[in-house]
Amino acid sequence: MPTGRLSIERSTAASVTIDGREFVLFAGCDYLALAHHPRVLAALERGVREFGLSSAGSRETTGNTVAHDDLEQDLARFFGVEAALLVPDGYLSNLIFTQGMPVEIATIIVDRESHVSVRDAIAATGRRELIYPFLDTSAARETVQSLGSATFAIFTDGVFPVMRGMAPLKALLELLPKDGVLVVDDCHGVGVLGARGRGTVEHCELRDPRIVLTGTLSKALGCFGGFVAGSREHVGRTRAGSRAYVGSTPIPPALARAASEALCVLDEEPERRRRLHEHVLAVREPFRAAGRPFNAVPFPVFSFQLKSHDLMERAYQSMLAEGLLVPYVHYPDSLGGYFRVVVRADHTAEHIERLVNALRRAFSS
Repeated sequence: MPTGRLSIERSTAASVTIDGREFVLFAGCDYLALAHHPRVLAALERGVREFGLSSAGSRETTGNTVAHDDLEQDLARFFGVEAALLVPDGYLSNLIFTQGMPVEIATIIVDRESHVSVRDAIAATGRRELIYPFLDTSAARETVQSLGSATFAIFTDGVFPVMRGMAPLKALLELLPKDGVLVVDDCHGVGVLGARGRGTVEHCELRDPRIVLTGTLSKALGCFGGFVAGSREHVGRTRAGSRAYVGSTPIPPALARAASEALCVLDEEPERRRRLHEHVLAVREPFRAAGRPFNAVPFPVFSFQLKSHDLMERAYQSMLAEGLLVPYVHYPDSLGGYFRVVVRADHTAEHIERLVNALRRAFSS
């Protein structure tokens, strides 16, 4: 089977079928395995019966439904903030917020390794971009000092799964003026990090009206759509000032119902997060034994490279032969080709054991 794009014929919470053959899947996201949860699927089915497939219009005209309103309220409660705005997808969440920012915030300071959607949002809105090296708070501070009294925003991912790092949010927040904004794209942290799964901000024990969360419902929550969450002022200005929001069709109402249910399941089934963290600890062991780096926080994404492309291709094909789909990816980022390994809450102990043994063999090659 070649690397790259695959055509999946069927999937479960832990497996996929390709060309008639089933593989245990260690890829993608859906960390809590909610995309196949019976309650989430049932909510989706009820939503389809209530609303059909699409609301067929902008939310600010005739495309809004109580399902969208309910999900926004659920997201605000979940994050413990004043308001949330539901947007079509996670990639657009950064553009939509940036379009609604005050014109006085003409400069954005951004971590070099932030998601491409952050960089695209800055470029699309014509704001000045100042980049600091990955997780380098000292460099960010020097950049802030160079701005004098100018108002600015700082954009960063909450957690960087493949780069194995978490943003120093407390230190970044301390760099902000009173009228500044810290935008945390927490696509990967939500549902995984924090005492209650609220994400990187909760993990860092921060509460501040200057913090705005952007992200997606398609990672740990297993659904679809994006969000902007924060103070009522920030969210209201985003809703009023973003053309990408006003001019787009929202997610299908049925998907909004599914996402609301996924938030409930996350809270009512804490064993999912516990099981996920147990899997993470088990998969860390071959990395630890081989002296390879892994995330310091209990995060379900692992990445690694071997000495050459040929070795990685052979390892990829070997794992496929064992019935394990561990993608050898080539994203347009700074890393080149690498393996991206993902564990999920619904993997069994036997699945994890097979993965651990495969990793040990790959590391010894």
